Amino acid sequence: MNRNERNNVLRRISFSSSSSRNYYRCQFIQQLDRWGYRIISLGFLFLTVGILSGAVWANEALGSYWNWDPKETWAFITWTIFTIYLHTRKKKKLEGINSSIVASIGFLIIWICYFGINLLGIGLHSYGSFTSN
Repeated sequence: MNRNERNNVLRRISFSSSSSRNYYRCQFIQQLDRWGYRIISLGFLFLTVGILSGAVWANEALGSYWNWDPKETWAFITWTIFTIYLHTRKKKKLEGINSSIVASIGFLIIWICYFGINLLGIGLHSYGSFTSN
């Protein structure tokens, strides 16, 4: 290996401004991932409490804890997706890209649960629809 080849290798290995930008970008992405995990964990806790308290309320108001209404069903699907997300975050083998994909799917499911079901205006939770009854 001659001197020019050695210098080229050292330039590729050395930390240049682009590699330091990549380092800070990687740190930023990891920080966003940690904050996303914390926020989703808190939201999961609130969703769990909401589903359970809604079931208690439904038992008092409607006579049964669960009616498989579209709104209830999609809330359960959302809860299941975020349960999968929290489990993939805890497993080291599945942590990387898999948990990000599941979190993105959960985000889309929330929009379906909120807008899609409300726009349909069907079921016991038709009070949340955009259409007038």
